Amino acid sequence: MIPGKFQGEGKMALRPTVLLYNFTDKRRRTKMNTYCAMNGIRVRTVDKEQYGKPVLALADKEADVLFGEEQIFSDDEIRQNGERKLEQSDFSEEMLVMCHVGSKMNGLLDWLRKENVIVPLKAVMTQTNQFWNSLELYSEIKKEHEQMTEKRL
Repeated sequence: MIPGKFQGEGKMALRPTVLLYNFTDKRRRTKMNTYCAMNGIRVRTVDKEQYGKPVLALADKEADVLFGEEQIFSDDEIRQNGERKLEQSDFSEEMLVMCHVGSKMNGLLDWLRKENVIVPLKAVMTQTNQFWNSLELYSEIKKEHEQMTEKRL
């Protein structure tokens, strides 16, 4: 366990942050950046090499320092026999993770709907998932999304 603010006991307010995964469309990424900047939300684009870091470390610079660099995937870890192990180190869908956004979350979700920025894989960082890496979080969100969309059909 990490002491202090990372267990919800902190003195400092953590900066609202949105983590973006696989937002390759420049127009969509610019829209997200503009909305978030106007509403005091930091945007961080997460690269595949960072998927091994805990979500908390991606969302908070101080936590990133505490966790260190050991959670970054090396080329050796994501390659086997010269080929990339897609099932273990990659996902191509867009994913959005809201961290410390608090009361700004509803505004962000409303704006996404209004602007027709559809991101099926969305999550909020919680005390439970803050120590998961991006691949673990993706796997869980993907399962939940599939279960929810199956029920609608």
